[in-house]
Formats: sequence, C-alpha cells, structure tokens
Amino acid sequence: MIVDELNKILNENSVKNDYRAELKEDYRVPLESVLRSAFDGINPHIIYGGSLAKGTPNRNSCDMDLLCYFPADCALSVESIYNGIAKALTDAHYWIEKKNSAICVKGDYNNYKWDISVDVVPGKYTQNENNEDVFLWCNRDRCRLKSNPEKQIGYVKNSKYKDLIRLVKLYRDNRNFKFKSFYLEIFVIDYIGENELEDNDTIYDQLVKFSSHFSDIGKVSLFDPANSNNNISDIHDDYENIIIRNQIKDLYDALLTNDERTIISIMNGESVDLNKAYEHDAISHSSALRLNMGQANVIITCNDEKGNSILSSQIIPKNVDLRFDVMCLGCYVEIESVHLIISNAGYESICCPRGKEETTEFDRYRRVYWRKETTLYNGNHYVQAIVRLKNKRTYYSMPFIVKIRDY
Repeated sequence: MIVDELNKILNENSVKNDYRAELKEDYRVPLESVLRSAFDGINPHIIYGGSLAKGTPNRNSCDMDLLCYFPADCALSVESIYNGIAKALTDAHYWIEKKNSAICVKGDYNNYKWDISVDVVPGKYTQNENNEDVFLWCNRDRCRLKSNPEKQIGYVKNSKYKDLIRLVKLYRDNRNFKFKSFYLEIFVIDYIGENELEDNDTIYDQLVKFSSHFSDIGKVSLFDPANSNNNISDIHDDYENIIIRNQIKDLYDALLTNDERTIISIMNGESVDLNKAYEHDAISHSSALRLNMGQANVIITCNDEKGNSILSSQIIPKNVDLRFDVMCLGCYVEIESVHLIISNAGYESICCPRGKEETTEFDRYRRVYWRKETTLYNGNHYVQAIVRLKNKRTYYSMPFIVKIRDY
C-alpha cells in the first residue's frame, strides 16, 4: 500500500540514535569545546537548532545547526560575538564560510570537506531570567536582528506534521531544488495544517493535500512564529517560487495517479509516466478492462451536454455531463448486447473505482447504443465498449480516455 511505502521511506531515512551519537561525538563536542575555551569566563548557551532540534531530520540531508547564545549581561556586542566565533574557529583550523547570521563550518585541516556541514549561529540574549529572545548579527546588512529561534524550534517540534515536512524535504533533496525548510514548515503548519488536514488523514492524504496547494506557494502571507510582524512570504524570489510551484505540481500529478510504483519513483527523484500510472491503477481494480485490445469496427464517440465533440485524452474539467455513443459497423442485426466498462483511476476516485460492465440504451433513430456520465474526479478514466453478438462473438472498442483536471 502507498501509505506503507511512504512510512517505509520515512523509516529508512530517519536519523537513528547511533547516528545522533556519532554527530555529537564527531562534530558537536569538538566545536563546543572550541567555542567555550575561546571566551574565557563566559558560559554561552549551546544547543541544537535546525531539523535535529525540530524533529524533522532526514539521514541524507542532516546538516547540523548549533545555536551559541551569550548572556545578556555579556560586555561583547552581537557583532563582536559573531566575529569572535569566526576567528576562534579559524584559529582552531576549521574551514568556515561566513553566512548572513550563521558561520558554516565545512571541515577542518584534516578533512577539507566533512560529510555534513555545521552552521554555528552566534547570538546574544536580549535580557536575562529565562528570556529566549536573542539578537543575531546580520553580516550582509551589517545590523542586528531580534529573533527567537528557540520559539521557532518549539513551534515545529510540537506540531503534528513533522512526518509530512520530512517527506517534502526528501522530495526536495532528491529532485535537487531550493525550498527553504523554514518556509516549508510554516506553510505546512499554518496554511495546510490549519485549513486542510484532519486527524484521521494518512500520510498519503496529507501529502496530497499539501501538494494540491502548489499554486499558493509564495503567494500567501506567512508569519514568523517568533515575530508576528515578520512576513516570510518573500523568503524566495519570483524565479525560485516558480521552480518550487512546478516541482510540487509534478509531485501532485504523480500522487493523484494512486499508483504505488509511480509515487515511490517520483519521491526518489526519478522520472515517471503518468499515463502508464493511471493505466496500472485502472487495471488493478477491473478484470474486465482490455486496454490493449480493440477492433476497428467498434467505435466510441463522446459529446458534452451542448453537443460539442470530446476527444479521447482531451483534458476536460469536473462536473461536465457526457454522452457516450457506441457504434458497431456492419453488425447491428447480430448484436445481442452492448455494455460499457467504466474504470475510474486515481486518488480522487478511490471511493468509486468501478470497473465492471454497465448497461447502455439503444437509440433507434441514430442506431447507436449510449450511456450518460458526469465528470467527478481528477484522473484518467477509461471507457471501453464490449459488444456481444448472437453468434457468440465478442468485440471490444479501443479504450476512450476521459482525462479530468480541475487544477
């Protein structure tokens, strides 16, 4: 089942306790020792930040954030703390890169490039007595910024959607596009979680509901939980938002097929064939359907309620009334029965897969067999005529594909 496979992906990419211990022993302990010894008499508060603290790490992208916050009564300015930590790390023979509010440690003199990178985030508490607000130094803008990373961490850590966030991050990393975790987290929790997700949703349901809002990414207002005045919607530029929306739409397209192999493939960053995926789903619940069988003398035509011709595989919206006409050229006198096999395919039609033979009516004036249907579910749905003659011969039409999209 798709839910089982998605949970398997989560489990295979989880950060186990032995790996956490390895990260602490090989990276955190040595770095923390440097940071504490460089500022004699000052005891900075050093804790994990990022995905390790939030409960959303994946093994393949588990970079480490170390928050290093100095007490409010420390005489050093925030800028001095930032530059002092950068110098201490350099003096200890670490390879570093100054980012805006963090110092990225990429390796040491024995190993130019580590398996992971560590972002050390210097800061200074705004006041003492259990206050969590801190000033961070913005190195590019040459100013300090008031924030509360510990509150941001708790906001994600205490949410119900950490597995969903992890799955989207895995997809992001496997498809290699930029989608900042902070924006992703708030989009999931505040926009999708509050408005869409229900307690009985499976992880598959959650992923579908998230990706269905691909067009909203970068367009809705989202606010930093540590600072309600900070709208983070512009965290990506227009070009980046277009890429993110296109990538999440690709995910949505694949998820709607309800085909396990296709969904796992796209989660792994592989290319997929949506038409084949829908075919596989349609066949899975219809033993009557014959997608590779069809005689030229059995023809299905389709029109909407206004009489407009609808072609097979033409994209049409939901809530359109259709009439299917079946003609069997040269064999009307011999016809015993005409049925339509209607097999719905895709996530939205799980509640109504159908797939059995269904009756038609005969139009004496037009000499066709017909049946009316209404488009209800996104997906590729298959209509195939089966004509039985009195001489016991059976003919199938080529399948007519009803391709419904409302997004």
